[in-house]
Amino acid sequence: MDLRLSIHDSIHLVRRSDWEGVANEAALYLCYDLLSALEDAMAGSMTFRYAVFHDGNYRPVGIACFQILDLEDNGSAYGEGVRNLGSGIGSRIIKDLKVRSLVCGNVFHCGDHGAHFNREIGREEQLRALEMAMEQLRADERLDPKVSVLIFKDLWPGRANETTVLDHHGYHPLAMDVDMVMHIDPEWKNMAGYVEALTSKARTRINAILGRSIALEIKELSASEIQHSIPLLQGLFDDVLERSPFIFGRLNVAVYAQWKALLGDKLLFHGFYLNGELIGFSAAFVLGDTLDAQYVGIDHSRNRQHGIYQRMLVHLLEVAIHKGLCHINFGRTAEQTKSTIGAEPVGMLFYVKHRNRLANRVIGPFVRKVRPSGFEQRSPFRN
Repeated sequence: MDLRLSIHDSIHLVRRSDWEGVANEAALYLCYDLLSALEDAMAGSMTFRYAVFHDGNYRPVGIACFQILDLEDNGSAYGEGVRNLGSGIGSRIIKDLKVRSLVCGNVFHCGDHGAHFNREIGREEQLRALEMAMEQLRADERLDPKVSVLIFKDLWPGRANETTVLDHHGYHPLAMDVDMVMHIDPEWKNMAGYVEALTSKARTRINAILGRSIALEIKELSASEIQHSIPLLQGLFDDVLERSPFIFGRLNVAVYAQWKALLGDKLLFHGFYLNGELIGFSAAFVLGDTLDAQYVGIDHSRNRQHGIYQRMLVHLLEVAIHKGLCHINFGRTAEQTKSTIGAEPVGMLFYVKHRNRLANRVIGPFVRKVRPSGFEQRSPFRN
């Protein structure tokens, strides 16, 4: 099937009925209003593009969102790779480790949330259509600075037969750090059921986390409460972001107030208080039977004493069990800590391509050899 493509500079320029006609079966993150709120919140700091794909009868059969932003290395193991991606043939090595990137996907959510097509459109045809859109966007003369690298974000590994189209167009698979995913046993009717399944060592660890964080008060925040606390929330988020090994988008946390108003109970936004003072927050979305953790903000000066981060992980588990969910996606980073409560690694791939054909051939072997950061996987459960 030959698909027709229309590209739009803003979600506000996309006919809502065309987008929603496809998005109604997609993941929550492709919701028109959520994308609208995100675009508005990030105005001036990120560039967005949107594509609608039509069949021969001009019926919308696919949608995709794209983001143009800097990939910033902040001391990660990928530093040399970032330099290679940012360097064209004959150019000097970049010093600030920022690479202008065109991304098919949503950099603020783990997972493959960049596009959705109707079921009659096969996976290979989808990727051909998306690659066509990427090339058209890359060539846009209005983009300043120009895009250095094109990225398909978070595709599932082990499906090589579906990604051959990207291989043929010069994309290289890049193994990023794993997502940590936890499967919830339906026998765990409450936290006591979970604790019963643990080894004695793991039970001691959970009790230690709860004891260390006993002074913390956890409160679910409404949209108005989030709005009222934006300056504090942004500071807590930025404290975490600046400690990240690399930065792929700097979220304006003001968007959470709008998202909470739109989503209600599908967005779980909790504040963590010490003696009435907000010292942390966690945000997670309910996607079907999965709790999808997004970002946290932490006052690191008090994290060691009060175990804020570990308490957040345990709290997400408590919430997921209470809601009868089947899985928790804890996302990337702190893999070993997440494994101690039962999360397991799931590998995801980026597919990357340099805008310069010769440079792309040079960086290809390096990119394909990159491996995720290592960690010690631990299991807390009795055999």
